[in-house]
Amino acid sequence: MAASTQRGEIGKQTYEAVKSHISMGKKATEAFRLVAHETGRSVGTVQTSYYRIARSLPGGGGVKLRPRGGKRAAPSTPSTRAPRATSDASVQSLVKQLTQAAEALAAHVTRLEDELAKSRRDSVRLAEVQRVMGR
Repeated sequence: MAASTQRGEIGKQTYEAVKSHISMGKKATEAFRLVAHETGRSVGTVQTSYYRIARSLPGGGGVKLRPRGGKRAAPSTPSTRAPRATSDASVQSLVKQLTQAAEALAAHVTRLEDELAKSRRDSVRLAEVQRVMGR
């Protein structure tokens, strides 16, 4: 496939290359892999280009068209994803939040270690009392 600077040409060339392999008896997955190897692109990129062009052709270019969904329902629970950083200020805010969370986690671990040490001391005392009582 020759490189072209015209917009949309790579997608069209990809579509034609895949169709050429398929017409020679290759399965679609093999054709995608071959074109990816020939062009130095990933298989996923080749598939995306192929199907984008195919869907734009009359009748879907021989591929099954899938219905496009409307608006998706909002999740019932709040998202746990961090907001995208759009500026230095938001990056600094995220770093500050991360630092605070790490410090809180470290403090919690320290408290748990203290409780564990106290529990072990209590266990030793209990064993001593049981020994004295003859149990």
